[in-house]
Amino acid sequence: MTTIAPEIALSGMRWTAESLEQRENWKFTAPPALAADARALSQWAAAVGDPVVSLARGTLDLPSVRGLAAQIAWELDHGMGVAWVRGVPSLDEQVLRLLYLALGLQLGTPIETYGRLYDVADSGASYKNKPIPVSQTRESTGMHTDSSGKNVCPRVIGLLCIRPALRGGNSCIVSAAETHERLRAASPALLERLYRTYVRDVVTPGADRSPEAVAQNRFPVFAWQGRLVLRYMRYWIERGHERAGVPLGPEDKAAFDTLDRELSDKRNVLTFRMEPRDMLFIDNTTSAHDRDAYEDDPAAPRLMVRLWLDRPLPLGGA
Repeated sequence: MTTIAPEIALSGMRWTAESLEQRENWKFTAPPALAADARALSQWAAAVGDPVVSLARGTLDLPSVRGLAAQIAWELDHGMGVAWVRGVPSLDEQVLRLLYLALGLQLGTPIETYGRLYDVADSGASYKNKPIPVSQTRESTGMHTDSSGKNVCPRVIGLLCIRPALRGGNSCIVSAAETHERLRAASPALLERLYRTYVRDVVTPGADRSPEAVAQNRFPVFAWQGRLVLRYMRYWIERGHERAGVPLGPEDKAAFDTLDRELSDKRNVLTFRMEPRDMLFIDNTTSAHDRDAYEDDPAAPRLMVRLWLDRPLPLGGA
């Protein structure tokens, strides 16, 4: 029997676009002392062959990074699951990346499916014509969570802005709990269907994409694991079912349609623009995200740097 998340357990995790915008706890200003930690990283990196690979938690004493990470961790585990850091000092790009990585290492263990630090930029290709991650395009795909396979689901996603797009490319986030409860109220039968497992296509470079392998890559959209967990990207679910030869039924499509409406409802979605040196950390299990389609400046194309982090679910829920 499917265990549906209890309503009372989700009350503290819910937020709307308006309520999150009005809440200040998730917005952090980088402390001035962060500059001293950046200098320490710069000096250390000058003597290391590959600092991105070599940096580990505890390699250097970075008290400002450690203090900021503790505040972010609380917001991820017990707050709204979103943390936006602004006001990072102007730094050499390599040092900025290392500072971002050092902060991430305080929050979790990097998942290196696409490398420790993964550049998010337009490749000029379309994910609809080629099995590539959506992150390598300039398109909007609808609200989703990140994942590369049944057993690879980052708890925390980091995003560092090196250069924003000329136009568009804004970040969009939505609360899984708010969406879940709106579905419970409007369509409880469809909500229950989203607790069933669905096939997700495999797009990780070099992975086995045979129908048999893809058919094994299945998991539920919503799950209750002592707290609510959302894992969803409709396009890859539909492609996965096609590749595996497992047709989706009309009730499944109706459930996805209803979920998509709630995930994209303007009352639920907060949209904002990240500026150079801004850092964003979100709980990938309690928030879905997207970005606006964008247009690049050919001389300075949009560039974000992504981190996938493994972090245990908080004991006793959020």
